[in-house]
This record gives sequence, C-alpha cells and structure tokens, in this order.
Amino acid sequence: MSQLIEHIIYGKGEVIERRYRGFELRVKFNNGLLRWIRREEVRFLIEKTVLSKPEVLKHRIMPKEQYKARQMIEAFRLGIVPHEHVEDFTFGRDVEIEGIKNRLNQAKEGSQVLIGGYGSGKTHLLEHIYATALKNNWAVSLVELSANELPFYKPKRIYEAIINSFRFQKEGHQYDFREFMRSIARTEDSYKLEEHLYLGEIIRKLRSGEDKEYLWEWIEGYPSWEYLGGYPRMYDKATCANIYCYILSGIGWAARNIIGLDGFVILLDEAESVEPYWFSYYQNNKVWNFLKGFVSMTNNDERLRREVNENNFYKHKIYRGYWGHETKLQYCGYSRLPFLWENPSGVETVFAFVPHQVLDSRAPFNTIPRIKIERIEEKFLREMLERASLIYEQAYNTPINQELLPRIYELLPRDNIRIFIKAAVEAFDLLLFHPDRRVEELLR
Repeated sequence: MSQLIEHIIYGKGEVIERRYRGFELRVKFNNGLLRWIRREEVRFLIEKTVLSKPEVLKHRIMPKEQYKARQMIEAFRLGIVPHEHVEDFTFGRDVEIEGIKNRLNQAKEGSQVLIGGYGSGKTHLLEHIYATALKNNWAVSLVELSANELPFYKPKRIYEAIINSFRFQKEGHQYDFREFMRSIARTEDSYKLEEHLYLGEIIRKLRSGEDKEYLWEWIEGYPSWEYLGGYPRMYDKATCANIYCYILSGIGWAARNIIGLDGFVILLDEAESVEPYWFSYYQNNKVWNFLKGFVSMTNNDERLRREVNENNFYKHKIYRGYWGHETKLQYCGYSRLPFLWENPSGVETVFAFVPHQVLDSRAPFNTIPRIKIERIEEKFLREMLERASLIYEQAYNTPINQELLPRIYELLPRDNIRIFIKAAVEAFDLLLFHPDRRVEELLR
C-alpha cells in the first residue's frame, strides 16, 4: 500500500518503493521528481475524515518570508538549495551560466558537458539552468542518474524519468507532459505530429475526446504498459535506444514548431555512470550505443534519418541485430525507427560529469563542447557566507554578529562548496546555542 509523505525541500509525494529494510524510500514527488530519500528525512501524512469543524488556530502562522528562509536553511544542512530558490543563491558562476545559455540556441550542436569534481556545484548549476530555461520559453527535464538505479543501458527507464520531470511554462504557470500534449491537440497544427508513430497515437485520441489514464501510462513509459493492444510497443530492451530518441526528438520538434517554445532542454545529472567499471562488457556497449545515438540526435546528425530512409543496415557478426552502415549504431531488432524524427529536433542537453579519462578518449564526449567548473573565488565564498547568515537570522529570528563572519570563514572547509555551506549552518547553530564561547573553540 502506497503512503503519502512530505519532505521539507521537495514537498509532498508518494512512496513507491523501499530498500535497506525501509531505511530508504523511493518517492515520486508531486513536482515530478523521483528520488531515494532517507526515512528520517520525511514526515508521513495520514488522511483523516473531518468529523467536526476544525478549531480556529490560536497560534500565529509563520510568515511567508520566514518560512522561505527556514526552508532554505534546512536545505543548506544537506548541502543543497531548494529548486524554487536556486536563482537567489548562486554565486560566482556567471561565466559558466552565460556560456551554457549562449549554446542553447545553436541548433547544430545540441549537447554540452559540465565537468567538475564532487561538491563543485554541478547539480546547483544544472538547477539554475533548469529555472532559467523554464522562464525563457523552453520545455525542461532534469534527471538524476545512477549507475544502479537509472543507468544509460536502460533507455526506457531514462525516457520515463525524462517524461516524468518534463515541465513547460505557459502564462506564468508550469505544466507537465500531459498538458503539453493536450495543448498540441488543441492547436490547428496538431496534424503535423500525427505522422509520428508514437506521439501521433496520443494526438488522434485526444482530438477524438479520449483522455484515458492507460494511454498516458503507455506513452510515459510505465513498466506495466510495455504492450497496449493496437499501439506500437514500448520495448524495455537495452538495444532499443533508437525508439526513445525518436520519441524525444518528436517532443522537441513539437515544442518548437507547434507550441512555439524555443525547444526542449534535457539536463542529466550525476552522469559519471558512464565509467566502464560499473557495467558488464555487454552493458557498457549498450551505454555507449545510447549515448552516441542520443548526442547525435541532439546534434541533428542527418545520417540518422538517411540510413533508415535508405534501409542502410547490416547484421553484426558477433552481436547480431541491425546496425547502421553510416553511424555504426545498433537499432532495435523489432523496430528500426530513426534516432532522429525531424531535423532539427529542437532538443538540447547538458550532461554533468566528474572528471574521467573516458571523456577525453571516447566519442561522442571527446568532440562535444565542455565547460569546466573552476574552483569558486574566495570573494564569492565570503558573499555566500554573508547571505547564508542573513537567511539564518530571518529563519530563526535571531541575530548573528556579522563581525564574526571573517573568523568563521577562516575556520570553515573551503575545497567543497556543498561541505562549506553545510558547515556554515552548523557554525551558526553552535553560535546560537553557545553564545558565551569563542568561535575558535566551537569550530576547532
């Protein structure tokens, strides 16, 4: 039986899976995120029938600005920033952000890579791009990858996660993938998508008045709906990367050419799961088949369409299956759809990697643009500490002696941004509960 929970950072959601004897919970949050969360970090919600009129609250509700500050501080304790406040707490990354924004509109090169060590701020930077792109007329998805839970050799699961986190903005409100497809069906140009083998099925059903849950679960890649009678199958095979790149390219094309968005940005975090020691030889081959096809799709490689139109395939002597003569990509044996539906696809992607030699030696990552996240300058760390202190004051209605900040700064670890901000909040806590003790004594 599923349970409803609430997390101070990610909000409300539903528990869909447990592991480690219930110590960790896999939660599908109402905002579309799907994450593993420690049980102790959530509050379980119990629905009760209201039998009588509730009493009027006697205590004052926390003011909105104080609640926002409290939310931010509790996130800082984990070394992160809440999604909705990420633009208000970004320091020293103007060059990286501007470089990524400038490349988003280059239709011929739709992939780029962020390179940075653990705790360098890659995730924070991706979330800043997410918020900025959403406000600037892009559809966006942000997916946190994992070599165990969400590896690249499982293209259907990657696709499901992308669709699950899909958002676009219209008239100041955010909407999900379902509303995106409904918006297309309401336009006069919806017929342009009917030729798409998968998305066309949804458009025809919506235009005829059908809006059934099982149809959405099928196109969204739910595991229980691989096969739906009368519809093309959503194969859960490592060799079927072409199908899911085909669908994603259709979504990007429709976003730009029917809805009027600038395109579809896919942000892939924790992408160090390309490191070969995580996988078997077979799995590793499928990882790179997906990545090469996916990057080629975002880069609008016309060979992807040409080799399918010309039926230019060969059968591999060792791995069997069908392979493209021009691209050397493996195609699903059940459905040789092109990785790219229309050119340009309208899909852009940003990967976040830790440094690894495979990125320098193997295609496609040895050829696509990359942005290295440099160590943040000291002046920005000091600014971050000062801002955090002001937020802490607002959150707990307690003053922090600003004259102590230079001494606190010198005692904090500064090589890792995530640890720095966690340590800063712990320092403020110690000052709050031990006002009579020296900073050096508390933080030694």
